Amino acid sequence: MTIKEFIEKSEGRAKVHKNFIRQAAKEISDGMIVCIPDMHLLDHGPGDDFYDADSRNIDRFTRFLDFLVGNRTNLHVIQLGDMFELWQTRRNTNLVYQAYPNILGLMDNELGPTYVVGNHDIDIYEWYRDQGETFNRKWRHFLPDNQRKKKRAILEHGFQADFFNNQGNWSGAIGRTITEIVGYMEYLDPDIDVILSRAWDQLKRGFTIYNSGFSATKNPDFNEHEHFKYYIDLMAKYNTGETDDNEEPTDLVLAVIAHTHKARLIARPRGKRTYYLMDCGSWVNGGHEFGVISGKEFAVLEWNA
Repeated sequence: MTIKEFIEKSEGRAKVHKNFIRQAAKEISDGMIVCIPDMHLLDHGPGDDFYDADSRNIDRFTRFLDFLVGNRTNLHVIQLGDMFELWQTRRNTNLVYQAYPNILGLMDNELGPTYVVGNHDIDIYEWYRDQGETFNRKWRHFLPDNQRKKKRAILEHGFQADFFNNQGNWSGAIGRTITEIVGYMEYLDPDIDVILSRAWDQLKRGFTIYNSGFSATKNPDFNEHEHFKYYIDLMAKYNTGETDDNEEPTDLVLAVIAHTHKARLIARPRGKRTYYLMDCGSWVNGGHEFGVISGKEFAVLEWNA
């Protein structure tokens, strides 16, 4: 199924988000890949940013999953991490399963996705790993899945590039502590996380524009991605076989992430190839974006139903 066919089958419910669609020189996937970004499922309480005090957000996502189940032939789902909001549940997944039995049932039993670990649900991965079974949960994933073909895309959550949230580094404790504090503050004001996030984004945007030699006046739509250089460098290392976890050099051109909750699709040439970073957005605070990859094409779509 092509991306065009996927959109047509949705009967107007799926569309390309902000014209974020591109095509690589060679195939990236053997079939249709759907990448679901951050969900942060919690307990329907004030800190539940997926529910966001509006049951229509749950209904929309359920209809999205129903559509995927109805078109699952040659389709594979990859959940890009932070499906659970474990930082605010004291690692208790039972709270989430009690709040979202239908959604988790469709995900686990009908779609059978590959789960990429996020910084907010890494505790599940680490606990299962210590038991000797990760239940299809991975630190990162590659496409195509065919072992006889060179890898063309790397998929991971994105916290790995974030100094304050890298759970493989000491600095990750900073972001975790701040998130837990904000989670408690949401009981006083459910929108406190959105307010603080916007303030932080404005601060980061100013530094990014300044450091890149641009001005906000000349470039009002400047949209560089804070993690793009990290992923270009990472893909280049894999392509030359300079990493420890891959025996053969890859042919990576696309990095697919989530984590920032802001959908973006950026391209940049380096050497003889063009590298892409596709940030698939989120399903929190009313977000409804997701990534798709089919053959050479890849895009960020949004679900409106």
